[in-house]
Amino acid sequence: MLKRAVYNQTLIMLVLAVGGACILSCTPSQPKSSDYDAWIAIESDDSGIKAKAYCRNNTLVDAVVRYELKATKTGKAGKAQTSQSGSVEIAGREKNSLSRLGLSVSADDRYRIELKVYKDEKLVAEDSVSYPKEL
Repeated sequence: MLKRAVYNQTLIMLVLAVGGACILSCTPSQPKSSDYDAWIAIESDDSGIKAKAYCRNNTLVDAVVRYELKATKTGKAGKAQTSQSGSVEIAGREKNSLSRLGLSVSADDRYRIELKVYKDEKLVAEDSVSYPKEL
C-alpha cells in the first residue's frame, strides 16, 4: 500500500507541476481475485482536480452496490470536507461510474479522497488518493 501511495503522490505532483489538462487513472487496490474492484481516477486542469469514482463487478451476476466517496482538503484557508454516497446497479463483468467531485487545489493544499464500496453491507472494495502525502 505504501508503494501505491508513493506512486499516486508522484503522479499527482507531476500533474499539478505541469498544469494543463491531464488525466490520471489509479489502479484498483484490491487483489485480482476480488469480486469487485474500486478505483478513483483523477483529472486535473487549471481550475483544480476532478475525482471520478468507479466500480467493476467481476462476477457474472448483476449487483446493486452502495458507495461512499469522501474528500478532505486542508490548506491555508482551513479544512474542507465533502462526501457523497448512493447505490448503483452494475451488470456482471461490467464497470460503472459511481460519482464525481471537484476540488480547487492550490500549491499549498493537501487532500485525501477515499472510496468505499459495499455489497449487502459488507465492504467489498476500496481505494484512496492523497496529495502530497498521507493526511
